Amino acid sequence: MTTPLADDAELAVQLPALAGYFAPLTVPDPVELPHVQQLCDVSDAYRSDAEADALFVAALRETIGWHIRRSDFYRRLWDAGGATLPGHLDDLPGLPFVHVNLLKRHRLGSIPEQDVAMRYTSSGTGGERTEIGFDTWTLRSAERMDAWTMKALGLLDVHRPANYLVYGYEPDPRLTVGAARGLSELCDFAPVADAVHALRNTGDGHEFDPMGAVDTLLAYAAGGGPTRIVGFPAFLHATLERLQTMGVPRLELAEGSLVLTGGGWKGHADRAIGRAELRAAVEDRLGIPAERQRDVYGSVEHPLFYVECAAHHFHVPVWSRCVVRDVATLAPLPHGSPGYLQFLTPFPTALPSHSILMADLGTLHPPGDCSLATPWFEVHGRAGVRRNRNCAVAAAELLESR
Repeated sequence: MTTPLADDAELAVQLPALAGYFAPLTVPDPVELPHVQQLCDVSDAYRSDAEADALFVAALRETIGWHIRRSDFYRRLWDAGGATLPGHLDDLPGLPFVHVNLLKRHRLGSIPEQDVAMRYTSSGTGGERTEIGFDTWTLRSAERMDAWTMKALGLLDVHRPANYLVYGYEPDPRLTVGAARGLSELCDFAPVADAVHALRNTGDGHEFDPMGAVDTLLAYAAGGGPTRIVGFPAFLHATLERLQTMGVPRLELAEGSLVLTGGGWKGHADRAIGRAELRAAVEDRLGIPAERQRDVYGSVEHPLFYVECAAHHFHVPVWSRCVVRDVATLAPLPHGSPGYLQFLTPFPTALPSHSILMADLGTLHPPGDCSLATPWFEVHGRAGVRRNRNCAVAAAELLESR
């Protein structure tokens, strides 16, 4: 079990990697975005009350105005839709949105080039490629929210160093793939005793090393410390299959071990495996219980992590709201009806992705019987996989190439 956590300042002392996450941040224009500042300073990731709802709406009004004034594209979109600024949460479904595919094909920034702190890409192995320039505020506020989310879910462990098996790209200073950034971030929430990347840098790209992953798990099981497995689920599944094929007995990774998978499955249905089946296989082969296995949802275009609770629900945090839209009419749907996922959040100032329609299908549910009081969503899969690709699909092509 993880030790009860202290406040952010003490956590940053106990685990220096967190110091950057919990450092104070200031919006690009405090006069123009005062409520955005207030909302993004809320550290209770799953706070749910009328005051938080009102603050969210006020912050979103400011962000809409920010992009209207700075993005010719978004101003035309706003004017064409005839929408009005929201006054209540019930107004959110009527706001215009940007489809994620548009961001994959066009640069739609709301900041001057000199304010771009970092550019990130997604996919790229054929298909469409996203390249997005972020300002410091958008990047760092997302990272701070991610850390507060991990804290709220009890997934920080500042005391025990962990061994990391990363099913992601081996670091390369030239690598700007957004998934590499996300997986690197997931390695900051417990001290690093050792780290191995299963997608090895060959000097001419990356190649999955299944035997290296097997040897790493054997060594970590023998070493006795907790193991954190993070990254694309397709590669974790391939490793479990290799362990079974080799006749390796069940491994018992140490208490406190954790699995954080992120990204979808490759597009070959005959090889796909459901999340529940994967969790059962991980528990059977590695000894990590299901409640210590969490999926992470996010994208380069919407750089905010949604992390499963112990009941495997993606709860919507205080800084975001979710709408589900009919796949034929794009009309908003009630709880329990599947459709396209749309997310609204006021923090992105770099580009007008504050209201974004994803290419993923999902269902929104009211707060459940777990301890978190916000609505939660489930993800059913990606619509039109061949065109609407993500980093996991691109990475998984390395499996197919073998």
